[in-house]
Amino acid sequence: MKSKKTTFSILFFLRLERKNNSGAPLMMRVTINGKSAKTSLGIRVQPGDWDSKRSRCRLREHIEGKRINIFIENVISKCNRAYTTLQDEYDVVTAQMIINSLQGKGEGKHQGIIEVFQKQVDELEKLIGKNNSYTHWVKNRTGMNHLRDFLNKKDNVSDIPIGRFTHDHVVGFYNFLRTEKGHAHNSAVKCMSLVKKVTSRAFHSGWIKRDPFIGFSLGCKPVERPYLEQHEIESIMNYKPKKANLELIRDLFIFSCFTGLAYADVKSLKASEIVKTSDGVEWIKTKRTKTKTKANIPLLPIPKSIILKYANLDNLDLEDLIFTVYSNQKVNQYLKTIAKDVGIDKNVTFHIARHTFATTVTLQNGIPIETVSKMLGHTNIKTTQHYAKVLDAKICKDMEILRNTHLRIA
Repeated sequence: MKSKKTTFSILFFLRLERKNNSGAPLMMRVTINGKSAKTSLGIRVQPGDWDSKRSRCRLREHIEGKRINIFIENVISKCNRAYTTLQDEYDVVTAQMIINSLQGKGEGKHQGIIEVFQKQVDELEKLIGKNNSYTHWVKNRTGMNHLRDFLNKKDNVSDIPIGRFTHDHVVGFYNFLRTEKGHAHNSAVKCMSLVKKVTSRAFHSGWIKRDPFIGFSLGCKPVERPYLEQHEIESIMNYKPKKANLELIRDLFIFSCFTGLAYADVKSLKASEIVKTSDGVEWIKTKRTKTKTKANIPLLPIPKSIILKYANLDNLDLEDLIFTVYSNQKVNQYLKTIAKDVGIDKNVTFHIARHTFATTVTLQNGIPIETVSKMLGHTNIKTTQHYAKVLDAKICKDMEILRNTHLRIA
């Protein structure tokens, strides 16, 4: 049985517009077996200079006419090469695949890395509130924009075929994040790990033969986890702000210091998540926004009084939020004002409250690390052990002071 002959044709034409003195856009239509796709080629031609029968510019002896006709011939050659290449890779080749290949994107390895990244971002957006958080979606979108900025700077393009994204691009992107974007090592690595998910997806889909991240370490460096000591917590608790917004930020920060909830968890805390058990103990029983793991925290008197200050639980529906919270950026801005007013010489951010709960409020008061890990909603106790290392370092430092000032130890 004879196979059906494939028909493949390319046609160039102008998309006429009303009263446009700059000319009409030059278009291309690719047709395969009667099914076509079209695209603009990014240049304009005066309608009077166009020969529609020949699909060429009439000004063959004019410099501009020659340039346009040479451009058309080059496009035809690229389309023919793309058609031949795609035939070797795919059982069915469509007109849109030819155009995608011409534009540096499309099926398989012809997709642009930004194009694939955008698909990932779009997928995550649809999953917000299900098994993905808004914050994670924003981080991916920001990472994609950083990568686009890098490609613009390096190659003067907004996207490149994912098959052309090499190890050299990986190293260059890291350096770009450190120098151009001002990221610390760990921040740069976290951003790059989002890109690695894109290249891993391409590798496992067979679009690329080798993951460009092979040989590049995505390990984070140990960082100091700042926290507040008891007297610093008390200085914030005793702070008397003149403005209501500063009072709210102070209260939310202290609330986090005594519950260990992160900013996103405080912001999304619902009335239904304040639970009284049969033995009369009140708990915060929630799921962490970041990891979706359970975090069960007994409600201490200080955070309970803060809840009662801002919400009447009896009048709230189960899905009502307890607090009205500013943006994270605004909260941290206000916290710097509070820290300055009370004389704390540390870079106080909202997340320091969570560190403070883990160290000053719990571990330093003898709460077992396993218990602290469960209250923090950590998926791995190794994460909690970082706080124990901080305490060990502080003990060594305190003992050194003791050795030098009070005791003579050989």
